[in-house]
Amino acid sequence: MEEENKNPMDLNGDGKVTFGEKVQYYAGKAGEKVEAGVKKVYEGVKEDAKDALEDAKVLAAKAKEKGKEVYDKAADKAKDVYAEAKENAAELAEKGKAKAAELTEKGKAKIQDLKDKKEA
Repeated sequence: MEEENKNPMDLNGDGKVTFGEKVQYYAGKAGEKVEAGVKKVYEGVKEDAKDALEDAKVLAAKAKEKGKEVYDKAADKAKDVYAEAKENAAELAEKGKAKAAELTEKGKAKIQDLKDKKEA
């Protein structure tokens, strides 16, 4: 029964509560409160960090998806440009062949003309 009436500030159990014991007792209580507050802040920060991580994962997935869209559009555009360039090159090659054939015929005609003049 004596234990039930014991003052919690009587840290050394001598039945007297000194000023030093009061200071120690309240410092301990303040420490407990600070520790509880720090723990509460830590838990809140931990939850915020989890939320931020989830948000980052969502944003990363969106960025990856958007990157793929941009890549696909660029690849399609590159294919279109390549096809157009290939078509233009084929047209230029045909024009070049036609011009070369024309010049060849003109050259042959000129040579024949010179031969004819030499023989005459």
